[in-house]
Amino acid sequence: MRHLSRYHRASWLLLLLLVRSVQVAGQNAAQAPAKSCLWRVTSKDSAVYLLGSVHLLKSDAYPLSPAIEQAFGNSTKLVLEVNLDSLNSPDAQHMVLSKALLPEGKTLNEILSPAAYQAVRQKVDSMGLNFEALKRMKPWFLSLSLIAMKMQQLGYDAQNGVDRHFFDRATKANKEVLGLETAEFQIDLLDGLPAKTQEESLLQTLKELDQFEAEFEQLVRAWASGQEKQLDDLLLQSFKEYPDVYAKLISERNRNWLPKIESHLQGGNKTLVVVGAAHLVGRDGVVELLKRKGYSVEQL
Repeated sequence: MRHLSRYHRASWLLLLLLVRSVQVAGQNAAQAPAKSCLWRVTSKDSAVYLLGSVHLLKSDAYPLSPAIEQAFGNSTKLVLEVNLDSLNSPDAQHMVLSKALLPEGKTLNEILSPAAYQAVRQKVDSMGLNFEALKRMKPWFLSLSLIAMKMQQLGYDAQNGVDRHFFDRATKANKEVLGLETAEFQIDLLDGLPAKTQEESLLQTLKELDQFEAEFEQLVRAWASGQEKQLDDLLLQSFKEYPDVYAKLISERNRNWLPKIESHLQGGNKTLVVVGAAHLVGRDGVVELLKRKGYSVEQL
């Protein structure tokens, strides 16, 4: 994972509507780890379970640990980064395309450097993809699309992401589902990145597509066994060189979420909050922010 750009680490864990497909080594109750990527936060009369999500999983990731299953069973509400129910409308799909595609008549060769454009053409051709179908994608969207296509080739299924898994179960159980953000807000985060950053990320994607399987498995192993420090190292350390990107994609959003999460720590509620694992770990993670505010926090 040390080779992966800061943009991709955030992208994988932020954009649950664009790229939601990873693998976890399968586990069952008998093989459950001592810890999971799950924390219980308690106040006088309420509890919030914070579950770090990997948005991309294979079916053999399930069942999850007994602690996670119990947290879902105990909760009357589910809170996600985005309520997935809002992503299925024609308006939502139009919104994504309107921001992800270049204006009519404009193509990548007009906005990328000649070297970057040539690298894109070569990689797309080597993957057996139709460049004509991709040439109007903005660099950030093309980068994520190539990652999604690669993951699909490796057998990853978007329907097995942690967010989708619990959204489907909560819907079936008639539990209330809420979102911390809108899909448009998340799209705007990436669409608003500087052109230079988008091109650098796209070039990094081209170089690293063939490494994704092994490096992603390392990330998922740390997630599955609740290794907080290793997750922090894998996901967040490289952001130290890019404080502006880190602030925009991680720390600012964590602070914005905090009062919304705290609102569930009153009134006798029990709530499961599922967000990208990058948002929970580290000194600016939601777990640490809640500890600083005096809440009792325990990793399960």
